[in-house]
Order: sequence, then C-alpha cells, then structure tokens
Amino acid sequence: MSTTDIVTATDVIAQTGMITGTVMLVALTAIVAFVALGVYRARHSAARETQYRDLAEQAGAAQTKLAESSRVTATELAGLRTELAATHTELTQVRLRLTEVERLLSQVG
Repeated sequence: MSTTDIVTATDVIAQTGMITGTVMLVALTAIVAFVALGVYRARHSAARETQYRDLAEQAGAAQTKLAESSRVTATELAGLRTELAATHTELTQVRLRLTEVERLLSQVG
C-alpha cells in the first residue's frame, strides 16, 4: 500500500465519519424536537382539560342553582294559584250578594 492509498483511505474514513456525525446530529435534533413537541402538546392538553373541568363544574353549579330557583318558583306559583282560587270564590259570592241586593232593590223600588 502506498502513501497515496493511505491518505485516500483516511479521507474516505473522515468523510464517512463526517457524514455519519451529521446524520446522527440531524437524527438527534429530530428526536429532541419530537419529544419537545410531545411535551408541549401534553401540557396544552392538560391545561385545556383543567379549563374544561372548571367549566363543567360551573355548569353543574349553575344547573343546581337553576333547579332550586325553579322549585321556589313552582312553590310560589302553587301559592298564587291557591290565592287566585280563593279570590275567585269570594268574587263569585260577591256577585251572588250583589244580585240579591239588586233583586231586593227592584222589589222595594
């Protein structure tokens, strides 16, 4: 083997090493980028999930408050219905008495 063959072989090995190093660096960079992207997506997803849970809790509290308000309103309406029925009964009695008074007045006059 001559000196030229050794230098050429060394150059080929150096070029191969440089290419291999570059490929490894690109692969390592890609792996780090994918891991970083995964971490970012996981954090973002966790933040959205937390916001969703908070929103769901608020919606549940609002529904509970609305249900209680509806119960109170229904109770008040039932009371008003009872009062209206009593008022209707009293009005009917007043009409009957007024009719009797009119009848008496027509007999007297």
